[in-house]
Amino acid sequence: MRMWMPAMVFFAGLMACGERDFEAVDSGSTTTVGDSGLPPVAVPPEPEACSIAEEAGCLACYDGEMTCSYGDESVTVASCGDCQARVALYAELCGAGIADSLEEIEAGMVCSDPV
Repeated sequence: MRMWMPAMVFFAGLMACGERDFEAVDSGSTTTVGDSGLPPVAVPPEPEACSIAEEAGCLACYDGEMTCSYGDESVTVASCGDCQARVALYAELCGAGIADSLEEIEAGMVCSDPV
Protein backbone atom coordinates (compact mmCIF):
# COMPACT_ATOMS: atom_id res chain seq x y z
CA MET A 1 0.00 0.00 0.00
CA ARG A 2 2.92 2.34 0.74
CA MET A 3 4.25 2.23 -2.80
CA TRP A 4 0.84 3.27 -4.23
CA MET A 5 0.49 6.30 -1.94
CA PRO A 6 2.65 8.71 -4.03
CA ALA A 7 0.76 7.74 -7.19
CA MET A 8 -2.61 8.25 -5.49
CA VAL A 9 -1.56 11.69 -4.19
CA PHE A 10 -0.35 12.65 -7.67
CA PHE A 11 -3.61 11.64 -9.39
CA ALA A 12 -5.72 13.23 -6.65
CA GLY A 13 -3.84 16.48 -7.28
CA LEU A 14 -4.52 16.26 -11.00
CA MET A 15 -8.22 15.69 -10.41
CA ALA A 16 -8.37 18.65 -8.00
CA CYS A 17 -7.00 20.98 -10.67
CA GLY A 18 -10.03 20.30 -12.82
CA GLU A 19 -10.55 21.43 -16.35
CA ARG A 20 -9.61 24.93 -17.47
CA ASP A 21 -12.46 26.74 -19.17
CA PHE A 22 -11.16 29.46 -21.48
CA GLU A 23 -13.55 31.76 -23.24
CA ALA A 24 -12.95 34.63 -25.61
CA VAL A 25 -15.12 37.67 -25.09
CA ASP A 26 -15.35 40.40 -27.71
CA SER A 27 -15.25 43.77 -25.98
CA GLY A 28 -15.03 46.15 -28.93
CA SER A 29 -11.49 46.78 -30.12
CA THR A 30 -9.85 44.17 -27.91
CA THR A 31 -10.52 40.55 -27.13
CA THR A 32 -10.35 39.34 -23.56
CA VAL A 33 -9.35 35.81 -22.74
CA GLY A 34 -10.26 34.60 -19.27
CA ASP A 35 -10.29 31.49 -17.14
CA SER A 36 -13.06 30.86 -14.69
CA GLY A 37 -11.66 32.27 -11.48
CA LEU A 38 -8.94 34.38 -13.09
CA PRO A 39 -9.36 37.98 -14.27
CA PRO A 40 -9.60 38.46 -18.05
CA VAL A 41 -6.49 39.50 -19.96
CA ALA A 42 -6.80 42.09 -22.74
CA VAL A 43 -5.36 40.99 -26.08
CA PRO A 44 -4.51 44.00 -28.27
CA PRO A 45 -5.92 44.06 -31.80
CA GLU A 46 -3.59 43.13 -34.66
CA PRO A 47 -1.77 46.17 -36.12
CA GLU A 48 -3.24 47.39 -39.43
CA ALA A 49 0.15 46.86 -41.11
CA CYS A 50 -0.25 43.10 -40.55
CA SER A 51 -3.55 42.84 -42.41
CA ILE A 52 -2.25 44.98 -45.29
CA ALA A 53 0.90 42.82 -45.57
CA GLU A 54 -1.23 39.65 -45.70
CA GLU A 55 -3.83 40.92 -48.19
CA ALA A 56 -1.72 42.93 -50.64
CA GLY A 57 -1.11 41.56 -54.08
CA CYS A 58 1.52 42.78 -56.51
CA LEU A 59 2.20 42.09 -60.17
CA ALA A 60 4.97 39.58 -60.79
CA CYS A 61 7.47 41.83 -62.51
CA TYR A 62 10.79 43.49 -61.79
CA ASP A 63 11.90 46.96 -62.67
CA GLY A 64 14.59 47.53 -60.06
CA GLU A 65 15.40 47.81 -56.40
CA MET A 66 13.15 50.02 -54.27
CA THR A 67 13.57 51.28 -50.70
CA CYS A 68 10.56 52.11 -48.52
CA SER A 69 10.91 53.63 -45.06
CA TYR A 70 8.65 54.55 -42.17
CA GLY A 71 10.04 55.89 -38.92
CA ASP A 72 13.06 53.76 -37.97
CA GLU A 73 12.05 50.85 -40.22
CA SER A 74 13.37 50.55 -43.78
CA VAL A 75 13.44 47.81 -46.43
CA THR A 76 15.11 47.52 -49.82
CA VAL A 77 13.78 44.80 -52.15
CA ALA A 78 13.42 43.91 -55.81
CA SER A 79 10.15 45.50 -56.80
CA CYS A 80 7.67 46.22 -59.54
CA GLY A 81 7.17 49.93 -59.04
CA ASP A 82 7.01 50.28 -55.28
CA CYS A 83 4.44 47.51 -54.65
CA GLN A 84 6.72 44.75 -53.33
CA ALA A 85 8.72 47.29 -51.32
CA ARG A 86 5.54 48.66 -49.68
CA VAL A 87 4.32 45.14 -48.84
CA ALA A 88 7.75 44.24 -47.41
CA LEU A 89 7.67 47.39 -45.27
CA TYR A 90 4.16 46.55 -43.99
CA ALA A 91 5.46 43.08 -43.05
CA GLU A 92 8.46 44.66 -41.30
CA LEU A 93 6.18 47.06 -39.38
CA CYS A 94 3.94 44.15 -38.42
CA GLY A 95 6.89 42.15 -37.11
CA ALA A 96 8.11 45.18 -35.15
CA GLY A 97 4.67 45.56 -33.55
CA ILE A 98 4.09 49.05 -34.95
CA ALA A 99 0.41 49.77 -34.20
CA ASP A 100 0.09 53.04 -36.14
CA SER A 101 -3.01 53.45 -38.29
CA LEU A 102 -2.94 52.88 -42.03
CA GLU A 103 -3.43 56.63 -42.55
CA GLU A 104 -0.40 57.42 -40.38
CA ILE A 105 1.75 54.85 -42.17
CA GLU A 106 0.71 56.05 -45.64
CA ALA A 107 1.38 59.69 -44.67
CA GLY A 108 4.84 58.90 -43.24
CA MET A 109 6.01 56.24 -45.73
CA VAL A 110 8.72 57.27 -48.19
CA CYS A 111 9.63 55.07 -51.17
CA SER A 112 12.53 55.80 -53.52
CA ASP A 113 15.37 54.24 -55.45
CA PRO A 114 18.08 53.04 -53.03
CA VAL A 115 21.02 55.36 -52.55
